[in-house]
Amino acid sequence: MSEKQIPYYVSVTENIKYGSYCKDIADSFKLNPWEKGDFDGNGLTDIIITGNTRESPGTICILDKGNEFETKKISKGNLYEICAFANVKDNKIEYKSIKLQKYNTDNPLETDLLVYKFGEFIEENVQPKRHHILEIEFRATGCYGRCPSFTLNIVSNRNIEWTADQYNDIGFRDYSGEYESKLSENQFKELIEVLNYTDFENLNEEYDVAYTDSTTGYLKITYDDMKVKTIRDYGMMGTRALRKLYDILFGLRGTVEWRKQ
Repeated sequence: MSEKQIPYYVSVTENIKYGSYCKDIADSFKLNPWEKGDFDGNGLTDIIITGNTRESPGTICILDKGNEFETKKISKGNLYEICAFANVKDNKIEYKSIKLQKYNTDNPLETDLLVYKFGEFIEENVQPKRHHILEIEFRATGCYGRCPSFTLNIVSNRNIEWTADQYNDIGFRDYSGEYESKLSENQFKELIEVLNYTDFENLNEEYDVAYTDSTTGYLKITYDDMKVKTIRDYGMMGTRALRKLYDILFGLRGTVEWRKQ
């Protein structure tokens, strides 16, 4: 196996074996195990740490919120990446990782510049476009287990429809069937702001994780002059900004006052 290649699936045992491989990469970049910065812009010092967990190298950030500390996990885990490390650049995180990609045995070292936005670390978008979003359709499939399967339809007048299929257990209530409601102005504004920040227009149309038995997310966006963008995301790990969008969409099931159709 060449120095630039790692199998697309690596077991826990092999992950430990490749720990030295990751350390060699970190040493070649002269990366420090921890660095300081003010990532959330509140004037207090935050710390980012890269170290070894039981399964693989991992990166976390500890944010100083004044009266408490908040920990954010930045690395995605040994099923998604085998090496992960970070350094600070202008209060942003330069995140380096080797991702495990399906059907690909040559997994290169990739670098993302991450910023703290919408309460998460996501890929920086220097000039997000302000698209006119006409409709958002999102469908989550089931998985090998109790993953919720459902469909959401949201239109520009803030009307929302929810078809709850299986395992939509929210707040001690099991939802099934069709529901409708209307998003608040703040809910809709947040959703559109995050969606535009994802730079969805330039994202891939398909994403796949390297493991099996996971949920697939189907996203369809109708925008501007009836343009359409579709994204199929098996594992729903396509980008960090997309993951934030998915979190919001999943969360709407429990934060909207629904009426049964």
